[in-house]
Amino acid sequence: MLFRITSYLKFLLKSTNQHGVHSPFVYDLVTRCFYDTKKQVTHKSIKRLFKDYNGKRSINSLKTTKLLSRLSSYFGYTKVAIADNSSDFVSKVLSIDNSISIVDLDKQNDLCDLIYVNLNTTNLNNLEDLFSKTHNNSLIIVSNIYQSKENTSTWKKVKCLSAVRVTIDTYRLGFIFFRKEQVKEHFAIRV
Repeated sequence: MLFRITSYLKFLLKSTNQHGVHSPFVYDLVTRCFYDTKKQVTHKSIKRLFKDYNGKRSINSLKTTKLLSRLSSYFGYTKVAIADNSSDFVSKVLSIDNSISIVDLDKQNDLCDLIYVNLNTTNLNNLEDLFSKTHNNSLIIVSNIYQSKENTSTWKKVKCLSAVRVTIDTYRLGFIFFRKEQVKEHFAIRV
């Protein structure tokens, strides 16, 4: 518990908002998606789902759940994979009013647009294996990056991998982008 408190305080000290972002790609993502406060049609369904899965969900913040829902529509993603088979909650959130198909990573040979990973149930080697299922514009969302020292260590190692170009740390979620046209950067953003 002490680790999570100190890691959150460190995150607050090093994180920024859109004004500290100098990448046009990340700035647009932060201002048009992360900080989008417009009331969405999906919010009622998300709130209902959030209440129904009380205690059985991998995301414990309604705000983060809404962000997860906005991401697939912001990027126009259609093929989504959930690396953690027990994340039925995440599958349902992503499926609300989004024209996406949830694919099985083990049975899927095609590339995925979005992959959701719970760091409590995976390791660095498994994460690197997922990179082969991505393309230039893919996104891997990693949850629980500060749940334990091991998870935080894995997150730090992922940021250093050569295939990873942009990472965004929002404390609750980590975002991994592979955009070859992008300079390698890491951002800590308060949402």
